[in-house]
Amino acid sequence: MQDILEEELRGPTVLKDPKPLGFDYLPADLPGREEQLRALAQLFRPLLQGAVANHAILTGPVGVGKTALARRFCEDFVRVAGKQGVSAAYAQVNCRRRPSTTAALTHILGSLHGRFPDRGFSVVEMLESLHRKLETSETRLLVILDEADVLLRRSGPELIYLLTRFNEEERRVAHGVSLLLVSQEDVRALLDEASASTLKLTHHVALPRYDQPTLQAIAHQRVELAFHPGCVAEEVEELVADIAAEKGSARLAIEVLEGAARAADAERSREVTAEHVRAAKAEVESVVTLQKLQELDLHRSLALLGIARALRGGAAFVITGDAERNYQAACEEAGEEPRGHTQYWTYLKSLEASGLLDTKRSGKGHAGTTTIISLHDIPAKVLEERLVALLASAKAAAATQDEAA
Repeated sequence: MQDILEEELRGPTVLKDPKPLGFDYLPADLPGREEQLRALAQLFRPLLQGAVANHAILTGPVGVGKTALARRFCEDFVRVAGKQGVSAAYAQVNCRRRPSTTAALTHILGSLHGRFPDRGFSVVEMLESLHRKLETSETRLLVILDEADVLLRRSGPELIYLLTRFNEEERRVAHGVSLLLVSQEDVRALLDEASASTLKLTHHVALPRYDQPTLQAIAHQRVELAFHPGCVAEEVEELVADIAAEKGSARLAIEVLEGAARAADAERSREVTAEHVRAAKAEVESVVTLQKLQELDLHRSLALLGIARALRGGAAFVITGDAERNYQAACEEAGEEPRGHTQYWTYLKSLEASGLLDTKRSGKGHAGTTTIISLHDIPAKVLEERLVALLASAKAAAATQDEAA
């Protein structure tokens, strides 16, 4: 048992640093979020010109970088403020973990003090302590309320009301608290009128889903940071981006890369192949079920089998001409007359509509323009094995029926 553990822990790996494949990792640059970062800079610039506080709402679906953008902005703001002689700090509160006013304030104070008791202080006392700390250090504080909708639904708007009104006392106007509310939805609908009035309509930054080119840039960035040089080919990064583009999610791209690294290490491979990527996607979420494969008619099964065989060597994509030739070979093997090109194209579109394969127009690296085919949700080798078994089973069943007749 000890030998197994030592073999696995000390074995070769395609990763030079696994941290950039963690969801909490914050890169220096956020591809595709330059416009939103600029918008936040414009919104909060008055804090460096004497304003006491400002607030913003960041919204968008899962995986579009809301939390990363908020953290990147706050870290950069603190750095730039320091260069201009302005003291600034930030605290990040995960409202799912700290869904009450008391828990959130305790964490905020802990971020500033280094440590703060989690019991024994009322909300009023904690606010007074926060006032004193900011006044003494002459600091402007940015607070990220991540998943703010959870806090609002569980505890109501008290914390947001208190922090947005934090700067109203006349004797404390120099150093205030600014909020960045991060949520999948616009949380103003969950606020009471008094709290919502402090959040201006123009201070809403919406993050759209990532497109494929941006996801490929994100995949390339993480590959450069996490993997040994030469371990991940450009077409593999492209496949990861294509998979993640189905949801527009950088989180999915990073999760697939991490899973592909594990798959490669498990095989003691020195490179991450498209098969490793497909295995990782199948582990995360696969739409290629046995039932879907069983429901295919003979020629759609043979068309898919041809594609699986074209990709089983680790390629990320196959052009339609090569795929069709593999279909024709599979038909010959099965004793079937292959259908013509037009019908074959119909099979491809049907299989794509079922989520069993993906097609797109070719880009660089291909002579001319053609359609290329890829598998996203299952390793080609596994798909081939399942189709061969299903075809053999169907053939045996048909033979049994013939004998009975």
